[in-house]
Amino acid sequence: MDRLDEDDANESEASVGREPAERSRLPAALIAAYRAAWYRVELPEGAETLRIGAPAPRTQAWLRARGCAGAAFVTACNPHGQRQDEAANAAAMARLRAHIEARGSPFLVGAGGDDAGGWAPEPSLLVALDGVARAAELGRMFEQNAVVWLPAEGPARLVLLR
Repeated sequence: MDRLDEDDANESEASVGREPAERSRLPAALIAAYRAAWYRVELPEGAETLRIGAPAPRTQAWLRARGCAGAAFVTACNPHGQRQDEAANAAAMARLRAHIEARGSPFLVGAGGDDAGGWAPEPSLLVALDGVARAAELGRMFEQNAVVWLPAEGPARLVLLR
C-alpha cells in the first residue's frame, strides 16, 4: 500500500471510510491520474499548487491561523467521474458552496487539473475541516471518487472514496 493511502495512527480505515488503492473499485489508471494531478488554491496573497505527497506551506499556514486540523480539496463537478455539462457542474458547485457557507466553514476557491491538459480544470473548494473523516463525508455527499486531504502539518494525500 502506498504510504499516502494509509490512515493516520489516530484514525482507523473504518472510521474514515477510505478505500486503500488495492481495494478501491476505481481503475488503477484513474487513481494514478488523481495522484499526478495538481490542486490549486487561491490564497489572499496568491495561488498555491497542492500535490499529493507534498506539503503546501502557505495553505497550511492559512489553516493553522484558523486553528484548523486540515482541509479537504473537493469538487462537486462530474459526480463519480461521469462528465456533466457546464450548467450541471455549475449548479453542483453552487450547492457545494451553499452547503459550506451554511456550515460556516472557512474555505478557499480552487481548481484541479492535470499537467498534460487531459481534462479541463474542475472548479473546487478547499474546505477547512476537523478531520479526514469529515473530508470523506463531504466528498461522498457530493458523489466524488476521491478528495485530497491537506493536514495542517505534513503532506497532502489522496483519500479514495470508492
